[in-house]
Amino acid sequence: MKFRKAIASPLFAFWTLAALVTLAQVALHPFDVQWRLIFAVCLGGVALYFPFAGTLRVRKTITIERPVTVVYNFLSQPANLHIWNPRAGSAQPENVPVEVGQEWTYSPGRWLFMKAPSSLRHAFSKVDPPHMIEITASGRGMRAIYAYILHDLGKCTEVTLDVTVAGMPVALAWLTSVISSVYPNRDLVRLKRALELGDPTEPSPSN
Repeated sequence: MKFRKAIASPLFAFWTLAALVTLAQVALHPFDVQWRLIFAVCLGGVALYFPFAGTLRVRKTITIERPVTVVYNFLSQPANLHIWNPRAGSAQPENVPVEVGQEWTYSPGRWLFMKAPSSLRHAFSKVDPPHMIEITASGRGMRAIYAYILHDLGKCTEVTLDVTVAGMPVALAWLTSVISSVYPNRDLVRLKRALELGDPTEPSPSN
């Protein structure tokens, strides 16, 4: 079954065939750097379009200088997501009760210079005020779980964002996990700024 699924994926089949052809050329011309580069590109295509799903896992922590109840109330309102995540549009419906099972969607947000449509259906899957909110999004063959874990530090709140996305291409899931583990999460930086300064825009590099 898995073999038939792999063959049925046109892009995976194309890059696999290209990799085999270029591998033969590398064997015939072992000192030709050009063929080695082409072979590396083909391997990248094979990995990117590998037809079996992988799982992305990202866990980030940030401290926000606001009481835990303020942070919880802000995060528990789906309509606030667009303030610190430009890829999300407005919540539909806008006022969603913070209860397990309540669902909503988002209108198209921005991704680079384009509109980013979202067909994902969001729902509260766990609610433990003011310590934890878990949101599950599903659609397009993917399932994502976003857990916000809040720790009361008095005047500050430690926010841990734990994200699990199942259904992504294996290579893309692995690459995103690696990049996210090295670089800070820009969305969390925007969240911190929005709560502390009331300014949803991201700080300039000079700040």
